[in-house]
Amino acid sequence: MSNQHLNSSRYEKRDKKRKTNIVLNTLIGIVLILIFVIGSQLILGANQTEKTAKYNEQPDIQVASEENKAEEENPDTDTEENQKEKQDENTEEGSEQAKQDSDEDLEQKEATESEVEDSFDEATITEGDPESGIAETIESSGWKPIGTSQSEPHSANYTKGSQDWNEMTKALSYATGIPESDMIIWYLGNNGGPNDAAGTISPKDQSVKYKVYITWVENEGWMPTKIEKLQ
Repeated sequence: MSNQHLNSSRYEKRDKKRKTNIVLNTLIGIVLILIFVIGSQLILGANQTEKTAKYNEQPDIQVASEENKAEEENPDTDTEENQKEKQDENTEEGSEQAKQDSDEDLEQKEATESEVEDSFDEATITEGDPESGIAETIESSGWKPIGTSQSEPHSANYTKGSQDWNEMTKALSYATGIPESDMIIWYLGNNGGPNDAAGTISPKDQSVKYKVYITWVENEGWMPTKIEKLQ
């Protein structure tokens, strides 16, 4: 009985050890399987994340491509904007220049009118014959030569745009007070002598018409001698 009990006890120990080994091996196997599964998921997840990241980057590339395409299709966009800015600047400059020119014309008109008023203080005004077509004749001892840049000997030049023409036009403006910018010249030419001329002028609104007689003063330029206010 003692040997059987001893053998039975040994068998039970072996059986228990075998079962323990089976449990341990099973647990080890389960752990290895879990490690494999988790590792695989991590690797697959990383690959998927990388693919997703690359996929998400593509729309930016596409947007950039579309922007480049739009720029290629509309290469003049910046140019048109620049042209518009330049046009606006030119418009502003043109407005400023027009205002400056207007101010200069006004100053010239006021200066001329002042000179005319001073000369008219000494003027003699004579009513004309109704049948002569002359309403008034105006003569003044206050008129002076308008000055000249020409040298002597002087020879009258009636070509429009010449230095002589420009100075004669200035003399007509000085005599009547009509600014050159507002003057219509109906006639300007010789009045008999080599240094005598006459011009028929009016303002642009044609509210009045004058015939102005001028003569050349040596080294001093053209000077008005008589104005006829025409009917």
